[in-house]
Formats: sequence, structure tokens, C-alpha cells
Amino acid sequence: MYRIILLLIIFGMTSCSSQPTAEVVTAIAALPTPDANWSLTMTQSGGIMGLMRSITLNSDGEFSATDERLSRTVTGHLTNNEIAEIQSLVANMQYTETSHPNAVCADCFVYEFQIQKGNERLFIQVDDITLPDSGLESLASILVELLNAKLR
Repeated sequence: MYRIILLLIIFGMTSCSSQPTAEVVTAIAALPTPDANWSLTMTQSGGIMGLMRSITLNSDGEFSATDERLSRTVTGHLTNNEIAEIQSLVANMQYTETSHPNAVCADCFVYEFQIQKGNERLFIQVDDITLPDSGLESLASILVELLNAKLR
């Protein structure tokens, strides 16, 4: 019994901890303004359950949501309000590249964003530790909500 409790304590201390260090901000960049044809893909992977989910959508509202673990893909069309909200978030967001050099988070989710407008393409990868300081937390939150709703 004591071994199990000790293992749980050790696991909890190592799985998602961050030593107090100064945050290093290496770049601030405006995301491509999606005022024409554009596409956006977010992949959410990792966590204790080993998720591998993604959502791809474009400026005309078409979307595709996939859960690799469940071998499930759903396609459809977002409402005008949903697409306007996402377009507004992307157009007004400032991405801040951050690093937490001593951060360890074995069970974090990793979020990969691909934003394309014309020939302009931006690839960003953040995790649960760097997401709050990246400027992408609101976008990730809305896209995760869409994944949850569409993959039910």
C-alpha cells in the first residue's frame, strides 16, 4: 500500500512540474490576417490518454474533425457565427514564442497549429505549459470545444 502511495507521489511530482525560472520570450509575431481564402489546422495530441485529434477548417466554413484513437472523422460546415469568431481570433491575435527551459510535463497536451493564407504558412507548436503565454489559448480553447462537440 505504501509503495503505491509513494509511486503516485513521485509520478505526480514529475509528470507536470515546472521549476521556477525566468520565462524567455524569443519572438512576437502577428498571425496571418485571414481576410481572403485561408485554412487552419490544429492537432491536439498527448495527455495521459494519448490523444491524437485534429480539426481543419477553412474560410468558407468547411471543417473536418478527426480522432485517430477512435478512427472517427466528421466533416461538415460551421455556422457563420463560429467561422466569424475563429476568423476574428486569428486576425487579432499576437503569437508570442515562449520557452520554459526547465519545464517538464510528461502528460501535457501538445497543440500544433498550421495557418495558411495564400502562399503564407505559419506552423506553431505549444504545450499546456507554454500555451497560456503564447497568445493562442483562446483559439485553442474554441477549437478544442469544436472537436469535443463535432466528435460526439
